[in-house]
Amino acid sequence: MKRLFCFLFLVPMCPNVKANHLNFWASKQDTSEINEVDKRLLRGRLATLLQKQGVRDSLNLRNVETLPVVSIPEVLKGQVAGLYVQEATGEPGAPKNMVLRGLGSPLFEIKDAINVQPAVFVNGIPIARDNNFAYSIQQYQFNRIGPGTDNFAGIDLATVESIEVIKDPVKLAKLGPLAANGAIWILTKPGREGERQIFINTYVGLATKPVVTPVNAQYENMFRSVFYNKYGSATDRLNYPGYLSDSTNVNYYGPANWNEEYYKTTPIYGGSLGIRGGNDRANFSFVGGYTKNASSADKTNIERYNALFNVNMAPFKWLNFGATINASRSLRDRNRSLRDRFGEASYVPDLSVPISPGKDMYAQYLDIYKAALDKNTVNFLNSLVTLDLYFLKNLKFNTSLGIDYSEGARQAFFPGSLMETNNYMSSYFGFNQRLVYNNRLEYNLEFQEQHKLDLTLGSSYTQDLYRYNYARAYDGPNDFIKVNVVDGDPQKGSYLVPIGGLYVNRYSNREDFRLHSLYLAANYKYKNLLDLNAVLRYDGSSTMQPDSRWLMTPSFAAKYHLIPENEDNLFNHLGVKASWARIGKPVFTSKFAIGPNYTADLNWGSEKSLVSYNGFAVASRPYSEGWVGYDIKWPFTDHAELTVDGTLLEKKIDFEVSLYQKKDVNQLINSPIPAEYGYSGQIVNGLSVKNTGVDLNLSAKVLSNPETLQWNTSLNLNYNQNKLTALPGGRKQLKVGNRLLKVGEAIDQFWLYENQGSYDTEGSIPVQNGQKIQFDGVDFAAGDPIWKDQNGDFKINDEDRVLKGNAMPKLTGSFQNYFKFKGFDLNMQWYFALGHKALNQRASNKYNFVNTENTNSLDGIREVFHWQQDVDLNKYPIYNPWSPIVAYRVDQDLFLENASFLKLRSLTIGYDLAQLNNVKDKMKTIRRAYVYVSGTNLLTISKFSGADPELIDFNGYYTGYGLPLSPMVSLGVKLEL
Repeated sequence: MKRLFCFLFLVPMCPNVKANHLNFWASKQDTSEINEVDKRLLRGRLATLLQKQGVRDSLNLRNVETLPVVSIPEVLKGQVAGLYVQEATGEPGAPKNMVLRGLGSPLFEIKDAINVQPAVFVNGIPIARDNNFAYSIQQYQFNRIGPGTDNFAGIDLATVESIEVIKDPVKLAKLGPLAANGAIWILTKPGREGERQIFINTYVGLATKPVVTPVNAQYENMFRSVFYNKYGSATDRLNYPGYLSDSTNVNYYGPANWNEEYYKTTPIYGGSLGIRGGNDRANFSFVGGYTKNASSADKTNIERYNALFNVNMAPFKWLNFGATINASRSLRDRNRSLRDRFGEASYVPDLSVPISPGKDMYAQYLDIYKAALDKNTVNFLNSLVTLDLYFLKNLKFNTSLGIDYSEGARQAFFPGSLMETNNYMSSYFGFNQRLVYNNRLEYNLEFQEQHKLDLTLGSSYTQDLYRYNYARAYDGPNDFIKVNVVDGDPQKGSYLVPIGGLYVNRYSNREDFRLHSLYLAANYKYKNLLDLNAVLRYDGSSTMQPDSRWLMTPSFAAKYHLIPENEDNLFNHLGVKASWARIGKPVFTSKFAIGPNYTADLNWGSEKSLVSYNGFAVASRPYSEGWVGYDIKWPFTDHAELTVDGTLLEKKIDFEVSLYQKKDVNQLINSPIPAEYGYSGQIVNGLSVKNTGVDLNLSAKVLSNPETLQWNTSLNLNYNQNKLTALPGGRKQLKVGNRLLKVGEAIDQFWLYENQGSYDTEGSIPVQNGQKIQFDGVDFAAGDPIWKDQNGDFKINDEDRVLKGNAMPKLTGSFQNYFKFKGFDLNMQWYFALGHKALNQRASNKYNFVNTENTNSLDGIREVFHWQQDVDLNKYPIYNPWSPIVAYRVDQDLFLENASFLKLRSLTIGYDLAQLNNVKDKMKTIRRAYVYVSGTNLLTISKFSGADPELIDFNGYYTGYGLPLSPMVSLGVKLEL
């Protein structure tokens, strides 16, 4: 036994990933009347224990169990104070962005959004997110290569027992660096002691069509005629687009009814079957399910098959064993937009003739599209094996091994009829593999019946492997060869040789990440008055440089119960808690660990797939990802929180107020260096961001008589502000692309010209010393906008752009109400986000038609869904669209809009048939037979002029590409036997 103990404890394991978290909680309850075996088998009851203790950041599953959603971010939207979910498209299974208590770093590109998201733990195993390294081979980065499916869409809510959003600094410190941005703790349904339980859930519903106003070429012609009549020259009129100039062309001037093909009321359905049971020595659970979710737009949908198996056994008093397997398979039909197709192919065709707005012509296009292939598959596996050894009464050792594995595959083919006779095909396979290996030794001590001390000593090891293989090919011999683009046998001499003379590009890459940690945690409790907690961690990362590979981080908390549990006073409980923690932020790229290096761009121009001649770089050194030197240090985040919580009026009112500050310190950024060095910059530490805010949770039992009407109401709020506190080298500001970072300002602000009207005549243009005011060296002319000269130097350039608005809301939250009368109930959620802005790029592109149509880029694409009246034409002045200053550029406050909104996100009405007297008497085995009607995305109140204020990209830009969040109505049954 001694050798076994030494071996298990000294092997590095996963840091405090509480796979056997339930055992820990069970040991904290009053179990004096329960034998040791029963005590250990209480591990299946953590969700119930959490709810009884009033953990306010634990999701009440009753509020979401009837919603037909497919991913965890959708489940959590609006349910917990401080967690904001960005849903830029209603396409089922598409990735969602989550931000907990504000942005910790700027979002310059979509891949940056992954770095600010909280970690998601399933049964103590942190789910690996997609690594960003695949973006390095993409020219257009609005989609990641591969299936593009949300990692968390593989977790079925029917398999979930509880969800907790962890914001407490010390709890996050226990979870380690992977939880530096916060954590979402998910436990699947465990085994159950006693009588066997069977549950069946099923629903059917409809994703309904949105109301749109389709238009044809006549509308577009009338819109453009204003500009041509006022500013157009004879040459401009001669170059008028052909599809608009011929009013007899029925394809464009005929009926605008494309929406009848693009939008369809679509069925959705799903079901699950589960069984749980066992005794005081062993228990089990099994859940299997199927889900088909869809959007009403563009025939997009996702299918998911999932299965969960869990078993817990206590063969001896000193031994407890548990195992869980959670698996799913997702199949997704993606959108058929031109931008996504050409973006992946890095191919820009002739964009002068757009898709017709007519139903018949669009249907012909869809018939051709049937020859295309777009298969997207994701397999997900989450497995845990855990072992508890009880050496003494107060001494326990836990060891566990967790595996998180997800693989994605995509096969795409677009025939020559869709690609100007040049067909295209691609094949992708990639996987994320994470092993977490954890050891934990716990010692519990109680003395004088007043003092309790819990000590935990642990070591941990996390190992990640990210890998992908990708190939794409052009100009195949025919449209029948769709997926086999190369000879795949490496033993043959023709290995990697294209079939049929295809032009083929192949890419393969991998990233490794390893995290090794040691930690010591102590919890002390004095009576029911004082709780003290402390954690000391020592974390080492393989992706850091050797001289800074390890980081020591402390954390501590103290809670004083001003009013202990009391039934008689106004306050039944009142407590105050202060906590602070420093947590290292992991870096998931290995390029920093090897010391000085750079990434060489051996490509032609901006096209990453067209490599330079014979693999040699040309005269300049376009090392776009920057130079990595020495002295790269661990970034870290400091969490501080002050919380007051309590209950009053016979526990009818429950509240919690948390003041917090989160500092993300010493982060890495590509800092500018002299251009003659040939690099875009040098990657250095020094970026720091501070988020401050307040979380409020308030719930009340307004009416609580079980014989009459019951009414429970709750409100959660979060107010957050972020501020840039430092830049590398003591800089005060830094330009990154179309963004400006300025110390003392928010990192999510837009950098814009302030619009003050227009120069209607030549005489209205200011002149100084015989020279007109200029924009980047070009004279302003009649018909140009007036942009404010902020510094008074009589010229307009970047120095006159100002920081305005915020892409992230300042105030978010939801208002939930639950009514119950006998067997009937009604559940309603209002969800809101206030205080943020959006740049309406869709409107900018519509008015900037001269430049978008004449550019050889994807900005010139007119999708079929752009044939609708979705831009408020009364909002914008008439400028000269041919002006060289680009009058309708998006980086001006003319297109800045209020994106605040209030939504009736969900409404459910149900009845429990098991409450009927005849059912109770005749079918006593039925515990619950709940029938319900549910609706989601029912009403939106907003001043935003676009389709939906939620359909905004990560950077605050509204492009019009997000599929609508379809209103859904479903009918379901939940049966428990």
